[in-house]
Amino acid sequence: MSKYAGQLFHPVSHHPVDVYEGFSWPCFFFGCFWYAYKGMWGHAFLAFLLALVTLGLSWFILPFLANKQHYEHLRKQGYLTQEQLVERQVKAQA
Repeated sequence: MSKYAGQLFHPVSHHPVDVYEGFSWPCFFFGCFWYAYKGMWGHAFLAFLLALVTLGLSWFILPFLANKQHYEHLRKQGYLTQEQLVERQVKAQA
């Protein structure tokens, strides 16, 4: 079951994005399309190939990994945690 883990903030616009941890029900129901919706195109392509090779069995495994992969994807894009955002705003004011 997914559990709310907080928010990450866009590095420029500071727009918040909710992040979750645990099992991802949307990924379970939509598989590779969930990854595409989140903008994780490499993961979407890989999930599609895995679904073809495993005859759909990968859709029972990927939801356990999906939320963590989404969090890591956002961090690689430069998204900030709440603490990093506050620290950046304090530095900007000084």
